[in-house]
Amino acid sequence: MLNDADKRAVARRFAAAATRYDASARVQARIAAAMAERLAAFDLPDGARVLEIGCGTGLLTAASLARLPHVGHWLATDIAPGMVAACRGRLSNEPRLSVAAMDGEGPATTGPFDLICSTLALQWFPDAGAALARWRGLLRPGGLLCVATLGVDTFAEWRAALAAAGAAGAGPAYPDAATLSRWLGPGGRVQRQDFVEHHPDARHFLLSLRGIGADYAPTRLPASTLRRAMRGLDAAKPVDITYDVRWLTLRAP
Repeated sequence: MLNDADKRAVARRFAAAATRYDASARVQARIAAAMAERLAAFDLPDGARVLEIGCGTGLLTAASLARLPHVGHWLATDIAPGMVAACRGRLSNEPRLSVAAMDGEGPATTGPFDLICSTLALQWFPDAGAALARWRGLLRPGGLLCVATLGVDTFAEWRAALAAAGAAGAGPAYPDAATLSRWLGPGGRVQRQDFVEHHPDARHFLLSLRGIGADYAPTRLPASTLRRAMRGLDAAKPVDITYDVRWLTLRAP
């Protein structure tokens, strides 16, 4: 599990990657599009207030605002100032949008919101359960929480290659369904959807993570171990990498 120092390091990496993020964020764009479809199916009131946590360059923000004409105000937030600037630039002509630098683990804003949404941010929080509790507290009665985060089988192919190279446990660890359900609390729902990203080789996969700023790890592997793991992953070229996406939904009582 990441700690607060890790989270600050992650924020710096994402901030530095903001200008090149979209070129590598292929699966992230697909997940954002899937989230926008889900949000469009919700029965939101006219003039709805929306809080987005971890907006990045605005992939979900843009896709959702285009599909939700009844939204009154959308507050898009990200911990990385570079991402905030990119999102603001992408949607500079959208009058319903405000963009702010904010730590989504403890949002410095007041509700109530009709919808709180987030894609691929929760997994970076040291205390994701506490974050979800805070988000629930910002919902109006009947308001909706919709979150996409990474589940336990994410990067299974890479973690198997790491284990075979003698680095078991070195890769990222993500929660299982039972843990996510406990964090979400009563009335919450957890669903799974796999997204598979295709790469020509292991190097391309790792560079794609670096391209979006998601290549942070608390411990650094020896170069020899990393090379063994890459050779192991390349044994099945082309390389398929699974993103085990968990959809968390909750309607406030």
